[in-house]
Amino acid sequence: MKTIYISIGLLFLFISNVEAQEFKESVQPLSSKSQKGYMYDVSKEADGSNNITFKAKADKKSEEVTFEKYSFDKNLKFINTSEVQEKKEQNEDVERTSFYAYVGGTSSFDVLSMKLKINKRVQLKKWNHEKQLYVTKKTISDETIKPRNDNGKVYYGYASYVSSNDTKSDVLALAKVDSKDKKLADQFVVLVINDQLELKEKPLELEGSNSLVFCKQIAGDDVVAVFAPNKNQSDISKYVYFRFDIQGNLKNKTAFTSPASALLITAAYEKDDAVYFFGSSTKSKKAYEEVYKEYASIFNPANGAYGNSYLYLKWKKSLEEDMDNFHLIKINGNQLDFASTTPISDFKSKFKTAQGDKGASVYKGKNFYTESFFVTDSEDYLIAGQLIGSVNMGMGNPVDSYEDIVCFHFDKMGNLKAQYGIGKMNNDKKSEIFDMSQKFYLSSDGKSVYWELMEIKGVKGYESFLDAYYNNPMWYATYFPRIVKIDLSNNTLGAVKVLGEGKYFLKKDFTSYFDKSENSLTYIGLDEDFKQLWIGKMMMK
Repeated sequence: MKTIYISIGLLFLFISNVEAQEFKESVQPLSSKSQKGYMYDVSKEADGSNNITFKAKADKKSEEVTFEKYSFDKNLKFINTSEVQEKKEQNEDVERTSFYAYVGGTSSFDVLSMKLKINKRVQLKKWNHEKQLYVTKKTISDETIKPRNDNGKVYYGYASYVSSNDTKSDVLALAKVDSKDKKLADQFVVLVINDQLELKEKPLELEGSNSLVFCKQIAGDDVVAVFAPNKNQSDISKYVYFRFDIQGNLKNKTAFTSPASALLITAAYEKDDAVYFFGSSTKSKKAYEEVYKEYASIFNPANGAYGNSYLYLKWKKSLEEDMDNFHLIKINGNQLDFASTTPISDFKSKFKTAQGDKGASVYKGKNFYTESFFVTDSEDYLIAGQLIGSVNMGMGNPVDSYEDIVCFHFDKMGNLKAQYGIGKMNNDKKSEIFDMSQKFYLSSDGKSVYWELMEIKGVKGYESFLDAYYNNPMWYATYFPRIVKIDLSNNTLGAVKVLGEGKYFLKKDFTSYFDKSENSLTYIGLDEDFKQLWIGKMMMK
């Protein structure tokens, strides 16, 4: 019996030592100068040491700014604090002109209108050293315009996209032209408005009458769109996929058989030039237009912060329905690789939770927001997100709330391997109005994936230095990391690690940074009183 006790004790020490090797942390008091300032920069040196820099509260009359740098070695042992003074950066403001497309308006005459409008916006931008980019200082003008070669057509807007490079002002819009003839189908077109205010119309090659199912701008500024045939077509499951660059040039097109005649697509991701769509369906055998409304994500200034168009709000109502099937679709170039169907009833039998964790729930077909998509080396797919609800914060209209955590694991052909469930720690209203960042990182040996969840604690106060300067308190999210290891060989979850015991909070600009050379994640946080600096590192072995 004594030998057994010793063996168990040695095993416990071994497990504890392994966990200690996986995660390290250090806490350092902040000076009064740093407490009155704000976190400015986080960097890592070639030798693995870490620097966290705070910008002190500046004297407006002074030509210099003061920084305090806290340095830690690669094992997170505190080295020292150093103070640096620099002259205030004097970058000239720049004027930027951009164009955007929208529908509706703020008057009772056009609030529900889907007629496409083009606006020209001129903004003055100033250099933001922290973000290393120009940010808007003020809007000089914002007016509705007509293209120079206006053709007199009335376009109905569905979506609008611009380049991620703010020096490029071209606009790409998906729109529809009314045929004016009941015997002819309305024509979907891609419109491109360039910086010379020239309008280019590119009709989409679609047979008969169709509905827009989904569209999105993906990595590299490309735009993807999926269309479904309407009820008068010979094959209502023959969907069509398009991919364009931001100049409206067609890159890919393919017709494919949808796994459901009425397929509700809610997310799209690009990985290694392939495009993945996630969707769901009921048992209906009707055409898309008979079950759901068209997707139209274009901005409408009449609908507050969300800016939803009239059509989008009607489409969004469809998301409240409980679904019978989940679908994963992969399109590579001009061909469909697969389109899988998983009955919602299958999720219960493949539901996995972490030992000791509480509050996780089986997916039952409700609408969820997709936060992250990951492809493993063996081409398994991980999809993570949260169920969507609504909550009233006492501000009139209800706002979206982000509730139960969901994570799906599929094989390379889109077959469900597991659903992983993790319970939330904070379920109060002020925390649930913010979506939880979720990411995946492959272990060094490729046999596991680390699932990072940024648990949210909603607080009211000053999220940034400027909010405090202008006395603009608001609800904002603070984060603390939780990590769970997914074993890819047997589709199981390890124990959930709450880093920093949930006592130190990360800001959205400084959540974590990944070091590829040692396959680690480093976190920087502060305690609730902004007096203690916390740094933690997770080694993903």
